[in-house]
Order: sequence, then structure tokens, then C-alpha cells
Amino acid sequence: MTHEVTLVPFRSDDAALLSQWLSAPHVAQWYPEPQEHLDWALCPPVGGERGIIAVNGARVGYLRWQAVSREILDSVGLKEIPANSVDIDILIGEVSYVGRGIGPQALQLLIKRLREDTSIPLLGLTTSIHNHAAQRAYRKAGFRDLREYDPPGYGRCLLMVMSLSHEV
Repeated sequence: MTHEVTLVPFRSDDAALLSQWLSAPHVAQWYPEPQEHLDWALCPPVGGERGIIAVNGARVGYLRWQAVSREILDSVGLKEIPANSVDIDILIGEVSYVGRGIGPQALQLLIKRLREDTSIPLLGLTTSIHNHAAQRAYRKAGFRDLREYDPPGYGRCLLMVMSLSHEV
């Protein structure tokens, strides 16, 4: 069965669905502060964007992204990451769609969109060192392992990156 994966705008009425997904066991184990993520979705910071992942029209996941300042990067010990890099967060909330290649397809759609902005040097994703399914999905989308680090509140994590070098 083929899946038509699309990114659709996040609407305020998607908040209930996102809340449900953040409470689902397969998601909750990786999101220790679900209310923080829900608040971000409802009122994203300046430069923060979000969308819903749809498969054949059905809403199945959530994606958010934001350019990260030098100050924030330095505060979590990521001094080697260039400012204006974009941090991405993704989840597949509908458990029946997990492991079906939806995440990598959604990431590829976002990557295509972000490549249009020549000021973005790098894309990054952070996941728990224990979340092997996410790591496989991110690699499938073209991300590579950079290094492990310890962001506050999340335990040991793996930073995965993709260069958006716009050199000819």
C-alpha cells in the first residue's frame, strides 16, 4: 500500500490530537514534559514553525522546527553548531503508522522546504540514545550522527545533523 505523506498546517483544534499523541505510551516515553510541547505548538516562539503529518489525508503525526540562536546552542554545549541552524522535532502519534516509513518521508518534505532558505547552514535532530527507531528513521531521511550530549531534562541524547551547504 502506498502512502501519500503530506505536511499540513497546524490548526488550534489539532491541540487535542497532539495532547493525545503526547500521552500515548510509544511517544510519552520520549517526551518527559508533554505540556511544554503542547504550549509550544499553541504559541510557537518567534521563528518557530509546526505542522501536522498526514497520510492519505489522515492526521498521524506532528513536526516542529525552529532556527536556534548562538546563545541557546552554547547553553546546551553545542558550540560547534552554527547559529541559525534549524532544530527539528518529529513524532508519529498514531501507533499504527509507526515503523512504516512515514517519519523519513515527512522529514524529506520538510528538508525540501528548508533547503529553499539559503541562510540555514545545518539541520539537527536530537533523540535519546535509547530511541533506536527514531535514529534509524533519521538516518533513512539523510541525517548522520554527530555526537552524544546531555540536554537538560532529557538524559543522554544523540545529535544527528544534515548539512544544507549551499555551495555550488
